[in-house]
Amino acid sequence: MLPIALIALVIQAGYLIALKELPKGVMPPSRKRIRTASGWMSIFAIPLAAYGFGIATTADPKLYAIVWLVVIALLGGVLMLAGLDAINTMRLHRKAAVRLSSEFREALKIESTTDEVTDE
Repeated sequence: MLPIALIALVIQAGYLIALKELPKGVMPPSRKRIRTASGWMSIFAIPLAAYGFGIATTADPKLYAIVWLVVIALLGGVLMLAGLDAINTMRLHRKAAVRLSSEFREALKIESTTDEVTDE
């Protein structure tokens, strides 16, 4: 379990580095913040889950329970941030649709005025 966790940790760290290195304007700042927070929560959850699966035993029930409660809390936080990311994506989509719609109406208005001028 520990080698798999190490691979997952390296991949997650690479994802966070790639997020940080993105040029401005490629990703909206709100989406970048949410995904960065989710990535950091995953960075903490991966080794704890590996510890819970591979090292922690029920011989020390308090430690075992604490480890799994923290893992569950972190995974719940990651799921909450995923939901927040989905809601934010819908908000960004709606905002872009309204902007495109207004640009389209402006283009139609300009076209109709130029058609009236050329008809005369």
